[in-house]
Amino acid sequence: MMRTHWHRPRLGSAALLGLVLMLAGTAGTAAAAGRPVTVNAATCEGAVVHSVDATQPGQLPPLCIALGGVVQIINLGPGSLAAQPSTLVDCAYAAGTHRCRLIRAGTVRFTLAPDARVMTVQVPAAVPGQPTTACSPPGSVVDLDTTEEMRWWAPCLRIGATLRVINLGPGLLRAAPADAVTCRYAAGIHACQFRRPATVVFTATLDSGSRSVTAVAIR
Repeated sequence: MMRTHWHRPRLGSAALLGLVLMLAGTAGTAAAAGRPVTVNAATCEGAVVHSVDATQPGQLPPLCIALGGVVQIINLGPGSLAAQPSTLVDCAYAAGTHRCRLIRAGTVRFTLAPDARVMTVQVPAAVPGQPTTACSPPGSVVDLDTTEEMRWWAPCLRIGATLRVINLGPGLLRAAPADAVTCRYAAGIHACQFRRPATVVFTATLDSGSRSVTAVAIR
């Protein structure tokens, strides 16, 4: 069962970080989201977990990590990280570590407080021949429990893995785009398999409202 106890960072709590983001503006955000990333297998990593120590001095080197990978920034307090465009990542925080799943292709700009250092991450849709260890392998099962109090953090699954939303009644799960997955229901469990590589938003309708998660499927 997927019980990832990470909290969404409170962006903007560091005044300097907020000022830098305001000055940067949003003009480059849409361009970064839509700009295709050139893949170089020699310099780009696959969908892996890449750790960056925020205490390392000097400039932060640019990265290239495939869709579904995770940028893990350690030794950085809450509210000290911002990512633009925010639609390309799903970040969670716990115990001095920010984990950001790369959920859409494009270019992400991470800003770290208090020094407003910037790290750019290119996110290609895939890097052939490279490891995909940040994603659940074929044949595995990832469970999302609607009774879990903590927020769901974006999972990554390879084609052939199954995403299950459990403790949810029939007809109460939506997937967008719907044609990217096949979901079957039985006994309070929605079992979904991906038909193709895609980024899919799942929304569960509950008595108290709804909750959503973005899942990434890769080959």
